[in-house]
Amino acid sequence: MTSERLIISCHQPNFLPYLGFFDKMAQSDVFVIRNEVLFVRKEFHNRNRIRINSHDNINFPQSKWISVPVHDPQDNIIHVKIKRDFKTKGAFWNEILLKEIKTHYQRTRYFEDYFPELEEIFDNSHESLISLNMRIINFIARAFNIRTKIILASNLNLKPKNFEKSDASQDLANICKALNGKIYLSGEGGKVYLNKIPFERENIKVEFQEYKHPVYEQNYPGFQPYMAAIDALFCVGEMPEEKTFGREASKTKEEKIPAICQTQDGL
Repeated sequence: MTSERLIISCHQPNFLPYLGFFDKMAQSDVFVIRNEVLFVRKEFHNRNRIRINSHDNINFPQSKWISVPVHDPQDNIIHVKIKRDFKTKGAFWNEILLKEIKTHYQRTRYFEDYFPELEEIFDNSHESLISLNMRIINFIARAFNIRTKIILASNLNLKPKNFEKSDASQDLANICKALNGKIYLSGEGGKVYLNKIPFERENIKVEFQEYKHPVYEQNYPGFQPYMAAIDALFCVGEMPEEKTFGREASKTKEEKIPAICQTQDGL
């Protein structure tokens, strides 16, 4: 692949992202974390789901939300702080969260391989949500052997530090332009809202992720898709075999990655 095929994709820094998040990352040359957009409490920024046991796993497989308690600043994700002193029945939030994960996954084949590092990440030392989420994202990306460059959108200095309403499509085109991207890989939801005109003005091609969720053996009978990716990590030990990567981006040719992308700023 040449520099004319530099693929950029973007995503908000979700908490314990699902497999589709990493599928899009794996298809890209540069994956931009949108930490300079508005935090939305009912989205996946500070919560996600794990598989749990139920009375009828085959017909009614169930899941459970786990979340990080945060102070909602009604501002960009980069400003969201974790409620580190939050307790339930005398236990800190991270202890409860780890207990939930351990309860439902400790008998999985790869639990002992990956849980210790996850336990270190959830040591309640992170002041900000973005710090915690980036540790998780990088951990899972390494576990899945994804070598895509990851950068924070805030480091591009394309938007104000505090939330201001803007045109989503223009923002994405600006990111691609700043990184010399030739292709913007959008999630499938972009088919609904994305305006291609800002991209066309910069000669940037827009493509859409075609993601079909793989089916794999979970810890309980039946199958529940769209769980946090640690579900697959603990159960399968890697990205499930039914990969749906529609294109193969070269991850070894550093020369085609703009200099601004050569660091993850320690994240």
